[in-house]
Amino acid sequence: MKNCLIMGSGRSGTSLMGGLLYNAGYYMGEELYAPLESNPKGFFECAEINGINEDILAKYNVRPDRNFYYSVFPRSRNKFPVRDQRWLTSVPPAVTITCEDASIEERIQSALRKEPFCFKDPRFSYTYPVWEKFLPQGTRFICVFREPDVTVQSILDACARHEYLGDLYITRKSAFRLLYNLYSHILSNFTGRMDILYVHYRQLLSGDILPKTEDFLDCDLQKDWIDEKLNRTVASGRVPARTVSVYRRLCELANYLPLGTDPD
Repeated sequence: MKNCLIMGSGRSGTSLMGGLLYNAGYYMGEELYAPLESNPKGFFECAEINGINEDILAKYNVRPDRNFYYSVFPRSRNKFPVRDQRWLTSVPPAVTITCEDASIEERIQSALRKEPFCFKDPRFSYTYPVWEKFLPQGTRFICVFREPDVTVQSILDACARHEYLGDLYITRKSAFRLLYNLYSHILSNFTGRMDILYVHYRQLLSGDILPKTEDFLDCDLQKDWIDEKLNRTVASGRVPARTVSVYRRLCELANYLPLGTDPD
């Protein structure tokens, strides 16, 4: 079994992939977060891994994008994600994520001692460059994504539902910006590499991607763990052109034909 990291936006299907690999026997950290109504089968994330990534991202709570300002901003809500909210951090593609904190590096090395590991956290989409130099040779990466409008609607629903996100000010527009920034970081860091597998959520639901994933990671996966009833979010509406462009690139890399697209 190959060690791996799962990245991609929250609410895009990363938990489904995480559950498949957890049941395949991967170590995913101590004391995984308990399931919630929004993720009834579990998140397959642990506090220490998320905490490391939270600390790396803490200094990126200032957006260098001058165009990102709200004309009206409720003072009672956070303009930038704070502790535990940083899976919704939005870092422009031009910003390189770095960390020179020795204590964080020690925590990363400690977290990687038990193998085979599979750590899942949307924050890896940004923090991967910090982890890279400590990862064992042969570590693989999985990028999960789904339709941008569905992901954005699911993010907004989560922010409305969960108390720990209740004071974060996020709009549909800023959520689309988040998707563009997050996946742009992944595409930039992994361009031309063969150690990453791009997976559309619908490829997971159907099970079509499982044989390829098994070969990629040298593991056995249980298709009967997948519950298609968990595909509950429905959305529609205009998606910004640059987010569409990134989504189409991800679909190409996953060899997935987007819904509503006629084959040549």
